[in-house]
Amino acid sequence: MIDTEKARRWRYRIVAIAAVVMGVSPFAYSAKNCDANMPVSAQYTIRIHTAKTQANTVTNMGLWRSGNSVAEQYPAKKVTEIWERNHVNTIKLNRYFDAHERGIEYAPSDIKGLRNDDDWSMKRQLIANSLLAKMTLNKKIGKGCEREEIYTLHDDTQLITLTWLPASQLVKNYQRELNGQLTVWALTNKSSDSKMIKAFFDKYLNYQTTDYADIGDSESDPFIRKMINLGFIDHGSSGIYDAQGNGIGSSHKH
Repeated sequence: MIDTEKARRWRYRIVAIAAVVMGVSPFAYSAKNCDANMPVSAQYTIRIHTAKTQANTVTNMGLWRSGNSVAEQYPAKKVTEIWERNHVNTIKLNRYFDAHERGIEYAPSDIKGLRNDDDWSMKRQLIANSLLAKMTLNKKIGKGCEREEIYTLHDDTQLITLTWLPASQLVKNYQRELNGQLTVWALTNKSSDSKMIKAFFDKYLNYQTTDYADIGDSESDPFIRKMINLGFIDHGSSGIYDAQGNGIGSSHKH
């Protein structure tokens, strides 16, 4: 029996020979097997430096994807938002409050400003496809599934530098200088562990949820009353930049 290492080498040789016969490199062949729709989790550190006051803020967020579900996790706020897109491309949101194991469900009609493919791309990959299309590709690094692309956008008001992972459709590094403020998103960890990602999404199936439409009839619930007072009930926006390049970074609009 061929041992594991020998089997691995033989598989690579077969792929390489097949690739040569077809007139492409082995790296190109493996690139075709990269699947950006596979489950993935990505952890980010967000740093904001303001030159005028020398103030620095640091926070973290997690991006989780599985099928047509995208989760944006904010550990400091103990809030996780799970966005789901169905077969007719309508989008709903469940906002979960991890400390309370409770959630608010928002129907597609409750969600403003999230209607098309471009808006969905901002949720799914933190940057809208329309903004990416405006940027200039300066350099490609690496090959196959590990390729990185360096983009820039420089106009009268801002300078943006992006390191993009096209195979997984993820931001690796994002820097924006605007009005004396530097915002940096940095990927600190990436995983495609399908069991871990499934367990993450499955956890929220056990949380008690309340329909957004029923909030007015639920104000006697101490949890609902507290969330209203904290301003967490209205649906929010997230991601790095929207289709127009408006910065909404790590902050939420409630």
